[in-house]
Amino acid sequence: MEDTLKFFDDATVILGQTIHQFSQTTCKYFHTMELPHEYASCGRQEAALASKQAVSGSTNAVQSGPKHKKLNLNTYKYHALGDYPNSI
Repeated sequence: MEDTLKFFDDATVILGQTIHQFSQTTCKYFHTMELPHEYASCGRQEAALASKQAVSGSTNAVQSGPKHKKLNLNTYKYHALGDYPNSI
């Protein structure tokens, strides 16, 4: 059991380092955009918001195209990665 948890701890450290290295080296060479269904969903949300605001009289700029997306390492799953072996 202890050997398995030690291996798991070492593996999570290596995984965290590898993800960080991937983010710093590989991701900056790729221009990634929202998927078509994500863009469509945002469009529907903006249309619904615009219809509500039309009633109240205020206006906002409408999105002109899919948003640029990048790997987000500032999420809980990456933050808690090192805690998983200790939790077990």
